[in-house]
Amino acid sequence: MLSRCGGSLVSRRHVVTAGHCVARATPRQVHVTLGDYVINSAVEPLPAYTFGVRTINVHPYFKFTPQADRFDVAVLTLERPVHYMPHIAPICLPEKNEDFLGKFGWAAGWGALNPGSRLRPKTLQAVDVPVIDNRICERWHRSNGINVVIYPEMMCAGYRNGGKDSCKLLILTYLENISSFIYISGQGDSGGPLMHEKNNRWFLIGIVSAGYSCASRGQPGIYHRVAHTVDWISHIINPT
Repeated sequence: MLSRCGGSLVSRRHVVTAGHCVARATPRQVHVTLGDYVINSAVEPLPAYTFGVRTINVHPYFKFTPQADRFDVAVLTLERPVHYMPHIAPICLPEKNEDFLGKFGWAAGWGALNPGSRLRPKTLQAVDVPVIDNRICERWHRSNGINVVIYPEMMCAGYRNGGKDSCKLLILTYLENISSFIYISGQGDSGGPLMHEKNNRWFLIGIVSAGYSCASRGQPGIYHRVAHTVDWISHIINPT
């Protein structure tokens, strides 16, 4: 049984998500819902649409590990093109190796609101977190007895004292132009976006990958760094 994950629409036919969400799946097992806001609700502010998946491309260097998974990114090709609407539109991809250190990103999804809770919110949530240096992220984890390596294709975002994380989200009331978040039928928000606004455009800078706790002190969220693999993602979207 597949877990529910998040993802981000990046073209009319492509969705980016975490590799660990779909690495063991076949296309027939995966469905993508776009435009959802309230999960399993017959009453939505705007309509949601479900798409089948034609192909799953997991990064060739993806690897399950006891720590954060390596190269944790995948691109799904949808069976039919998406018709863009005010609440369904693609998010931009960053430049190769673009650095977002010190910038704030927004994580979004339907993950747990409290550590260890099995309860999941029905309404889409979001939280703002700062991008931190990989070595600082390692040191913060080590201060809690967690010896994790943050590789170059990974990034961390969160606060030294905790309180906010991609698995402990605030109610998303309104974020202008964020309309690319999708829902793929774990905990939390695996595969979901870490988004940064620049010049009135939203960029997918991270993909929710791992975390050793939820909004706990010294344990920021670990994300796949999209700028590290954007060339591969772009080639899947447009192979010519």
